[in-house]
Amino acid sequence: MHPDRILDEQELKTLRQNHEELLGLCRSLEELADSLPFSINEKLCREVSDTVLPLLARTQEFEERLLFPDLDRSAGSCFTAMMIERLKNEHRCDRLAAEEISLTLKAMLRGHCGLTFETIGYMLRGFFECVRRHVAAEKAMIDQLIPADPEPRMAVA
Repeated sequence: MHPDRILDEQELKTLRQNHEELLGLCRSLEELADSLPFSINEKLCREVSDTVLPLLARTQEFEERLLFPDLDRSAGSCFTAMMIERLKNEHRCDRLAAEEISLTLKAMLRGHCGLTFETIGYMLRGFFECVRRHVAAEKAMIDQLIPADPEPRMAVA
């Protein structure tokens, strides 16, 4: 990637769409957590178990490849670099949690889950709350550094 490259309008749109999809996933996880143990929506459970990891991986790859370098260049501060490293660390933790959630939901659907419904509910809630905080933090950074309606920006050499 060219060092002076910046996010364009389409990339910002993709980033916002990714965030909306993550928040939609969070709503689905919350619905599942609320339904435990008596009225589990098996179709939703299957959808979430199949999509949680690919959605998270796709979104994180996009952010790390395009958003984080642009934020670092735009702010150009030690604080921003530290925030980006923190977000990358959260990405790693979120991926591990997403894997665990996917496996747990699939095991629950097969009736082979060794966890209680209460534990599964806490797992789902903990994950979606972290993802919501992560999305909110990124949106706040973007709002401060990138205009809501981006005008053509010139890269500074």
